[in-house]
Amino acid sequence: MKRVVFFVLNIHLSILLFSQNLVVNPGFEKWEKSNKPSGWVMAQNCLKDSLNIMSGSYSCKQEGGTKYLGQSLLIIPGKQFRLSFFYKTIITGTGNGCRIWCYWKDSEGKDLSDPATDDKLRPSKYLKSESWKQFSLDLIAPAGASSFYLEVRTYQNSVAYFDDFIFDENVTTSSPEYELSDIRIYPNPVSDYLTIMNISNIKRIDLKNLAGITIWSAAPSCEESVTIPVSGFPNGVYLIRIYASGKIITRKFIKNN
Repeated sequence: MKRVVFFVLNIHLSILLFSQNLVVNPGFEKWEKSNKPSGWVMAQNCLKDSLNIMSGSYSCKQEGGTKYLGQSLLIIPGKQFRLSFFYKTIITGTGNGCRIWCYWKDSEGKDLSDPATDDKLRPSKYLKSESWKQFSLDLIAPAGASSFYLEVRTYQNSVAYFDDFIFDENVTTSSPEYELSDIRIYPNPVSDYLTIMNISNIKRIDLKNLAGITIWSAAPSCEESVTIPVSGFPNGVYLIRIYASGKIITRKFIKNN
């Protein structure tokens, strides 16, 4: 018989031990000026917007022709990383919307050519969506890479909104005991209670926000499912880390009222 267990919310101030989000100010909640988000070294025509947001209080509104938004992130070569963010666009006439335009860099800050990821990091395809949509990409850092230059661009006759950037080490793995397809997380988006099913024999579950802070943690004991009260969480994107038999399974969910 399936057992549903409610755990008490446990707030932690510890930093992520695994897969810390490397993006500074990923949700554009901090601004030096109304046109200068903290942590973003390149922010052309990036305006503080409170009307079109994926989560939190603000997003970056960027009007094109062509305008850049970017920052440099220190990485370890050979590691697998995940890049994701949310975007929405307003297109007029022949506008192309937005797209990513990223580079691996060596220790001297020079661009590295990497046949395995060059087409992914600087694609010919543009991003267009009238509603919020998530872009995601899995990458392996090439040998000799010391940093990753994360950049998105907005083009002529286009307005793009950006929110909730993530660039972290991709530690999503599976094992014979826990295939990713076996674990169910619902509803997603969620407003009140999040349920995680098919989790018997796992060691621990952590919920983390985009800043890499653990906001909820539990160590279930043989339960097949857990139901987590999330109504007190701020709206936004969260990461779920499920630890099992030396493996870490990673999922995301969105908290919306």
